[in-house]
Amino acid sequence: MLNISKPLSASQAQTYHAKEFTSAEQNYWKQDGTILGEWHGALAANFGLAGGVNAEDFARLAQGQHPRTGEQLVSHRVVQEYKTEEGKTVAPVEHRAGWDATFSAPKSVSLTALVGGDDRVREAHREAVNFALTELERYIQARIGGNQPAETTGKFAVAKFEHDTARPVDGYAAPQLHAHAVIFNMTEREDGNMRALQPKSLFESQQFATAVYQSSLTYRLSQLGYEIEPGRSGAPEIKGYSQDYLDASSPRSQQIRDYLEKNGFEGHEAAQIAAHSTRDKKQILSPDEVLSAHRKLAEEYGNQADKVVSEAKTRSRTNEFQTARADRTVRAHEAVSYARDRSFEREAVTDERALFRDALRRRMGEATYPEIRAAFEARFAKDEFQLVPNRRHETGRQFTTSKTIEAERDVIQQMARGQSQGSSIMPIQDAVRLTEAHPNLNSAQRSAVEQVLVSQDQIQGIQGVAGSGKTTALDVIRQGAEANGYAVEGFAPASRAAQQLRDSGISADTLQGFLARGGQEQFAGDPERKHLYMLDESSLASTKQMRDFLERIGTQDKVVLIGDTRQHLGVDAGKPFEQLQEAGMSTAQLDQIIRQKDPELLKAVEHLSKNETTLGIAVLQQHGCISEIVEPQERYEAIAKSYASRPEGAMIVSPDNASRRDINQAVRGELQAHGLVGKEEQKYSVLVPRSEMTGADRGWATQYEVGDVLRYQRGSKELSLERGSYAQVVATEPAVNLISVQKQTGDIVTYDPSRLRGIDAYRELERSFAVGDRIQMTAPCRDLDLPNRALGTIEQIAHGEISARMDNGNRVSIDPSEFRHFDHGYAVTSHSSQGLTTERVLVNMDTEAHPELINTRFAYVSVSRASHSAEIFTNDALRLGERLSHDVTKTSATEHSKQKSPEEAQSQRPASTPRADIGLELSL
Repeated sequence: MLNISKPLSASQAQTYHAKEFTSAEQNYWKQDGTILGEWHGALAANFGLAGGVNAEDFARLAQGQHPRTGEQLVSHRVVQEYKTEEGKTVAPVEHRAGWDATFSAPKSVSLTALVGGDDRVREAHREAVNFALTELERYIQARIGGNQPAETTGKFAVAKFEHDTARPVDGYAAPQLHAHAVIFNMTEREDGNMRALQPKSLFESQQFATAVYQSSLTYRLSQLGYEIEPGRSGAPEIKGYSQDYLDASSPRSQQIRDYLEKNGFEGHEAAQIAAHSTRDKKQILSPDEVLSAHRKLAEEYGNQADKVVSEAKTRSRTNEFQTARADRTVRAHEAVSYARDRSFEREAVTDERALFRDALRRRMGEATYPEIRAAFEARFAKDEFQLVPNRRHETGRQFTTSKTIEAERDVIQQMARGQSQGSSIMPIQDAVRLTEAHPNLNSAQRSAVEQVLVSQDQIQGIQGVAGSGKTTALDVIRQGAEANGYAVEGFAPASRAAQQLRDSGISADTLQGFLARGGQEQFAGDPERKHLYMLDESSLASTKQMRDFLERIGTQDKVVLIGDTRQHLGVDAGKPFEQLQEAGMSTAQLDQIIRQKDPELLKAVEHLSKNETTLGIAVLQQHGCISEIVEPQERYEAIAKSYASRPEGAMIVSPDNASRRDINQAVRGELQAHGLVGKEEQKYSVLVPRSEMTGADRGWATQYEVGDVLRYQRGSKELSLERGSYAQVVATEPAVNLISVQKQTGDIVTYDPSRLRGIDAYRELERSFAVGDRIQMTAPCRDLDLPNRALGTIEQIAHGEISARMDNGNRVSIDPSEFRHFDHGYAVTSHSSQGLTTERVLVNMDTEAHPELINTRFAYVSVSRASHSAEIFTNDALRLGERLSHDVTKTSATEHSKQKSPEEAQSQRPASTPRADIGLELSL
């Protein structure tokens, strides 16, 4: 895989060059004195750099200078020491020299090359690294400055150093083939001027370059006769090694895993911290000592590497592994189809690197990157994919599909056809009398109610900011519609929102349930009956859902779409509620906030609702609502103490599930210490959704893991899998795309997952619960009338069953042997909190752990849950407003889909002639 470091300073880079990159102790198999390294990249070639890397050239490039003349090519930023408000002196930052991009071979590859002694494998790794760097170079950009978009240059200078051992653990330096590629912080613009490199382009290309490296390596190893299978982390591994031997040969990885488990951390950022915290001091060992240790370990496990190499050489002589070119072409197209389905399920516009990454993973080594790219370009030429003009600051080409554009246009046309074409629900005079009969309505609510009831449009919207009294307004609309002969039904993409509509007196169900039933069957006996459909939380609906919903309404029916374009969007592709407003849908505004009782909190939420995030955070800062605690565990403990001081009416919001689980544990410990949660615990096996799996993933056996629990929403008569039943994955056969599951009866069923639909995948986790614990549902339970994300408090645990009082006042009894979709409910994610109201909210805002989740929507949704007070705990109070000002939104296909002339379209297509390096790989 490829891992790109944080930026190296000039002094760091030069220290690493002397002590790490060129150290003889890093290479025991090919130790011929100092490692010279090798230059790579178009910019390096322009400088005349070739062959070995010398210290002087390296040092000059690290300083942003020409390697031969010493001329300063990239100016250093002038920085001075400064003091914070607390009086802390902050030292200046050195010149950013570049980044260390490390390509690590899978463990089985390292063992085969180094312990098995097959130098051809080492060469395959080397060639795969070169190929991946060349493809990564395509996307290199120059930083222009200001608010100007970066310029794609496709040029960098890289110094490569190949190493073959990992950092020692307890004196043992494990075999680990890897290459450090130092990417210097400079690139050349088209006009010849040198600029600093835009790092965003590097990190956005990281997963793509990893897939290119692994695919190229897999293909080359297959040509050498090695059989490949997916490893524990998904990376390709050479078959023939036991997991025990792989683990024993990876003490460094185990050391990091043990540290994470011991400290309760998880995620990429935590792994980087663990790697730094557990580093043993680098020991200087002789080649004989290192090789002897490797041979001794190999003998303990039966010299597996020797056997693997021998069998591969025999297989290569018989050519039994060769795949016909025609078959590889078919597989390339299959891979592109998978990537298309996966990407466009959740986004309307996708970067080409994401498409290529997914296609390469789908057919790892069975079709080369050039073959997959050629398949994609052929389908692009036939207009299956459509090029989207790059938005500002985008790196790679952006694509959508004809089907995506068609779906978005269908939604807009449905709305436009119904404008001014129907009759009002009631005359204006009657609507005014109705609102006057409800003196509790404020001016915004009255205006919205009257606008909906008198409109002649078939489809209209209500844009309601958080806490604006939406439910009250909808209830009055319902009264007016029912009094004038309409059957009123409510829907929502989330079951909890549907439950909230029912609680307010509106007959409601989930949008998915309505679509699954095929529409309005409950009134089939009265086809002339008019309906008013209310779709709440419309911002969570996908384009496909919205199109299917609008296609099912009758000509005499009316639709009100209710939502807030500033809150979170749905998981699947599209933002139809926002698009419809932009396309001219008549939309009433509920913009008078009534939830917040504290004037300063109200002021902050008003700023956040208007996308004035920095101002909103500044208001909270001025009133002492923000605490800075850098260390995550200390921050979680502070949140727990604050929660335990006043648990009634309090809720914690955190951006991701990992931190949510850690905070839940901290809170439980604090409450147990105060006697507010029982110390007598009962352990249960609960189910956690594998939310990263898309519909396309569920048809691919490689995506399943032994131990996964599957729920069959539709079932299968052929396989005797009942609707709503569960089964556990006991085996996978990726080569023939089969999985085996054990049903609750104990029977084993084997099937091709691509032939079944309607499957939810979960992982099992153990949780401890006690009397007094807060609990939340993680899936709806119809038998108990519990929506997803419903919250409650455990009152009793007896005979394994949990009795809880839900926040709506209902008491339920949960049998965990039948229903396993629940978790601790102290902390919830921002997405889960949407639609909730609480007196006091405590928000964990870590700008480092998951920066992509720290954005304007997160700030608005989390803070606006509170009616009386909001407390924010962060690692960086000084830059919090700036970090939260990052806006995220779903992409739209139609806003980019203007017809182009044939000449324009042709100019945006890449040259059809393959580059020399691609042609070389195709010929392998």
